[in-house]
Amino acid sequence: MKRIILVLISALTTSLCFAQTDTLKISSAYTTHLIFSSDIVYADLSSPADVVAKIIEQNRNLLAVKARAPFEDSTSISALESNGTMHTFIVSYDPYPKQLVIDMRANHAVTQESTRREVGRGSKADAPELSEMTKTKQKLYHLGARKYGITVMCDDIVSYSDITYIVLSVKNNSSVSYNVTDGTFVIESKKKGKRAVSFEKGIQPKNRHGSLSAAPGETVKIAYSFDKLTLASDQILKIYLYEEGGQRNINVTLSADDINKAGMPK
Repeated sequence: MKRIILVLISALTTSLCFAQTDTLKISSAYTTHLIFSSDIVYADLSSPADVVAKIIEQNRNLLAVKARAPFEDSTSISALESNGTMHTFIVSYDPYPKQLVIDMRANHAVTQESTRREVGRGSKADAPELSEMTKTKQKLYHLGARKYGITVMCDDIVSYSDITYIVLSVKNNSSVSYNVTDGTFVIESKKKGKRAVSFEKGIQPKNRHGSLSAAPGETVKIAYSFDKLTLASDQILKIYLYEEGGQRNINVTLSADDINKAGMPK
């Protein structure tokens, strides 16, 4: 019996991969979200009187963290992913954290693709490359948002062989650089009345090419690819851009018709 227990402990220890300790700054006024590569199966707070954390049920690779009130001494949070990776964070209080979305996925689970061809199930050899998508002219002019001197547009939505492409552009008309690591994509339900049940599900792109960060006076483009993406009539796709080191956060809304009626690339 002892031998079996020792073997099990050894197997578990071997399967765990320990990530380096990171520093996390949180506030009582803002919620910080941590994005992991796989579902979170365990989380531990060394000081639950100071910090509250919640695994998002609709998307269990998301961990929401917030301070209950300002605190002085550092504390820690540990999280174990279903893939065996253990993360430990040294947590300190900051009334104005520079980052409210922290992506812990390896390479952001989205690799920069410049020459790789996107091929899906049953796709043909002429499936468009992501680098080609960023060079196409803008075809959509009604999907976007303009705030803080920043204009974010959805230039095109394309469907090809069970692959959905979304092309975004960012134009910076402000005098300050606009830096965004990546977009956050969330499928949400339309809210109809006070008793409406909300639905949220984060989705991850397969790949991307381009950038969302723009210097003053600069316009940049980025193309994302997803496995076949469709929405129900009562759903929308929200694209959130969170500024690094700032609060100029912007989101763009795409309707079910925008997604489901995406055409072939021309």
